[in-house]
Amino acid sequence: MAGRPRGTGTPTALKVLKGGHKERINQDEPMPESGVPVCPTTDPDVVEVWDYTMAQLLTMRTVTLADRDALHAYCEQVVQYRRAAAMVRGDGAIIESRRGPIRHPAVTIMRESAALMKALGRDFGLSPAARTAIKVTDQQPAKQTNAGPSRLLSG
Repeated sequence: MAGRPRGTGTPTALKVLKGGHKERINQDEPMPESGVPVCPTTDPDVVEVWDYTMAQLLTMRTVTLADRDALHAYCEQVVQYRRAAAMVRGDGAIIESRRGPIRHPAVTIMRESAALMKALGRDFGLSPAARTAIKVTDQQPAKQTNAGPSRLLSG
């Protein structure tokens, strides 16, 4: 068995938070620029999810400036899921077509968005299962300031 491709394992910052073995911690890992990422869109639905999620991530100290695009993708998927769910609530899971009853296409969008939310959220500790593997020794949440924290993840 070939195993995982290089670079697809647990991020070093999460290994530190989990209390990983010192020999498995990359002491020479590049550190992202310090600060808090800013939402790259003005879509109010995405901004709402971003603000809520960012508050949680800052409290858990599992976000860095370099995580902006992955977090943006996560927030977009939450919004896609919500919009598709609203369609299914309004129309029902089964709709009529020219060929007869079919599953609402929004059900597929919901399923795909949920899978992407789960995968992206796992990287940030946004699921109960992901959080069980994270060990935080200092329970003080990262503070959000205008200048941004000097380092959100501590080891």
